[in-house]
Amino acid sequence: MTSVPPRRGDAIGPAPGTWHLDPVHSCIIFVAHYLRFGRVQGTFGDAQGLVRVAEHPADSKVDVTIRTAALNTGVRARDDHLRSPDFLDAERFPEIHFTGTGLEPGRARTAFRLHGDLTVHGTTLPVTLDCQWAGEAPDYASPGDTHGHFFAATTQISLAAFGVGDGGPLPWGGRLVGDTVDVVLEVRLQDTDPIGFLRRIGHVGQGAAIDSPTGGGFD
Repeated sequence: MTSVPPRRGDAIGPAPGTWHLDPVHSCIIFVAHYLRFGRVQGTFGDAQGLVRVAEHPADSKVDVTIRTAALNTGVRARDDHLRSPDFLDAERFPEIHFTGTGLEPGRARTAFRLHGDLTVHGTTLPVTLDCQWAGEAPDYASPGDTHGHFFAATTQISLAAFGVGDGGPLPWGGRLVGDTVDVVLEVRLQDTDPIGFLRRIGHVGQGAAIDSPTGGGFD
């Protein structure tokens, strides 16, 4: 497959077409208050997604699925607890899902707000991501075949709003896990399906339950 070349002039962002989430060079980060005064961050290491960029950017479609059990804070016992029915209940709700519903430009040319529906713990609520296009570059391993665009995004969600537990009260006040969770995304979109590369490096089958990132939610 021939890569979509970068656009010239002052154009920014991906050209119209289908773009794939690159799970190797993307990071889904969450940060939550813990034990009232501390903060703990973690990641979800298994995600797949498609972005269909329209001629009119506001008509673009976004569909991302995250495997709930791929949560990682670096402490196995804590991760197992967060996956349990006390919190995310990963066995009952194995996926976190985001579907874009609208896009509006930001103040800067490279900024925009992405509106969408987020499903966590079986509950779907609207969220808004504050996004920034960071730049574009050919793929490091296959510069002649693949081209990528880099984005950063942030939002906040409420655990209680999604019906996720907080671990209960603490003897010194507050809750085990704070209600407000910061979400930080560092995302790379590419114009080719990454499944071949994932298989070559052994990423599929080692904590990644993705058979093909092209299996998104577009009809």
